[in-house]
Amino acid sequence: MEIDNKLILESSKTLNVLYVEDDEILRNSTQKIFSNYFKGVDTAVDGEDGLKKFNKYKSDNGVYYDLVISDISMPNKNGIDMSRAIMDINSGQAIIFITAHNEATFLLDAIKIGVNGFLTKPLDPEQLKLLLYKTTQAISDRKIIENFYEQVEDLNMKLQEQNRQIQEDKEKLEEQVRLLNIQVHATNTKHQQLEKLLQHKKPEVSETIIDEYFAKDEDEGSENVTFMKDDCDEMSEIFDEITQLLINYGINHDVDCLQQIPEYLNKASIILSHYAPFLDPLSRSFEELASAISNNMDEFIKVLHEDSDSIMMLYDAVGIDMKRYMERFSTESMAMKNIHHIHHPTTLSITQIIASISPDDIDEGEIEFF
Repeated sequence: MEIDNKLILESSKTLNVLYVEDDEILRNSTQKIFSNYFKGVDTAVDGEDGLKKFNKYKSDNGVYYDLVISDISMPNKNGIDMSRAIMDINSGQAIIFITAHNEATFLLDAIKIGVNGFLTKPLDPEQLKLLLYKTTQAISDRKIIENFYEQVEDLNMKLQEQNRQIQEDKEKLEEQVRLLNIQVHATNTKHQQLEKLLQHKKPEVSETIIDEYFAKDEDEGSENVTFMKDDCDEMSEIFDEITQLLINYGINHDVDCLQQIPEYLNKASIILSHYAPFLDPLSRSFEELASAISNNMDEFIKVLHEDSDSIMMLYDAVGIDMKRYMERFSTESMAMKNIHHIHHPTTLSITQIIASISPDDIDEGEIEFF
């Protein structure tokens, strides 16, 4: 079969070759022939030099030579030993041996290695072209297959990454929906609690007591005291913040939210202490509640999980009472003679909260459920 050079070049012109030959004259002349067919032709003087250059090429370029063409009989390391070492490094390496007629004893070893073909010295042009065509065509076909599998693998990795990202986005969305449902549930629960509170419980009692208080109020001159606007604003922020902390805990169960509550209760206690002796009972109640939560955090968490509605209703009662006091007493004065009527419903709610998380801190007869 006569092979045209153009046909060979279709598959050989992009290939890089290592040519190993110990005869300098033959090496230089044959390199020129190979240079007509291949993109690059590097040479080595023996098997040891060939193995060294094979490894260096991979190190420098990240790929192996496309083809190794080697003499068999060479000093230091012959072509057979060099090829075995190369095949141990790259089992798919394409190799062609150039042999002399008296080297037939090496052919069996060469075949066992799995070389791609043999050329005999001196080189026959037609034999050379035929073997180069078959070998370079096989290398080209293998590269096409390897590129195809690389593309498939790359596509598979991209699909896996997309699936992973989709799964992450799905999990994030599910988590957002879960948190939103919790928040909606918490908001609905608080609205229900507030409606119950406004319709049936403390607001009615508090309103009656406050109305009775003002009906009995007497002018006590310099003893009359009103809430300062800055204190009213800060107290409102405190109770709004505590409400938000309780809601946040219901959403994410972050204990840090609960650990901040005693700090805000102590702030409320300090503000109320500014109005001593009028609001001393309330100030002490908030201080005691802060201490009870701090010292019994595990029990507080347990109660929130087992009976959050009751705790929230009691807390809402306290918050509503305090906001009503501040609204009323920011414009009208507190009278010492009957201020205790105002303390009672609020301190009662605080006492019930303390009792739910720390019964030992409450004396018998002190708890009175409404």
